[in-house]
Amino acid sequence: MRPQATFKQISRSMMDLWISSPDGIPSPKDIYCPISDLLRPNMVLVVVDVRPTNPLDFRIDVIQAYRLPTALTDIGSLQQSRSFSEFPDTRYLRETMIPAYVGAVQRQRPMMRRVVATILDTIISYDRIVLPQKNSSARSEWCIGLLDIHFLLPVASRDQSFDHVDLGILQLLTEGKSTREIGSELNLSHRTIEHRIDHLKSSFRARNIPHLVALSIAAGLGGSTEPDG
Repeated sequence: MRPQATFKQISRSMMDLWISSPDGIPSPKDIYCPISDLLRPNMVLVVVDVRPTNPLDFRIDVIQAYRLPTALTDIGSLQQSRSFSEFPDTRYLRETMIPAYVGAVQRQRPMMRRVVATILDTIISYDRIVLPQKNSSARSEWCIGLLDIHFLLPVASRDQSFDHVDLGILQLLTEGKSTREIGSELNLSHRTIEHRIDHLKSSFRARNIPHLVALSIAAGLGGSTEPDG
């Protein structure tokens, strides 16, 4: 089986197409159509109409949506073509989306960035490239955005009453340790560790240990996301 193209390879191809495109190229399809068959199910491709002077009037059209299975209900609602003013998370819009596309238009060159952000009740991590229309004599009319999504996690919060044993268990679980291995590390019986894990699952409302690990990581990320420009 032929290996799938990576985000880096696809981005490089898009950059080559952008560099070789004529000034004022009217359609973004000339940039994204040649690479559309290379896109993976975890990638999102959008075109943003940036002609309005007010960024809230920009319009985003989803060319390819995120296609991996997920039970996170936010994802479907986030992948609708709409004006920026209709986007359901105003903080993400203001801190992440608008700076990305306004910045690309102002700089008149492609911009790449790794992003970790919270959208509604979902934590998302992705690599992104934004390519503005080349237009040396006027303002760009459109931008292409390609996102390579690494993971989606539900927003979670960590109980501040957790002691050092709870935190140690969570850390060792993320490292793939078994209950017996964790007990050995913490000098506790594996049954004590199992009881502690049951308590942690209850606190996080986790269905199982993998879910607990994911929610624990999400709780940490939820407190450390930064605005993206």
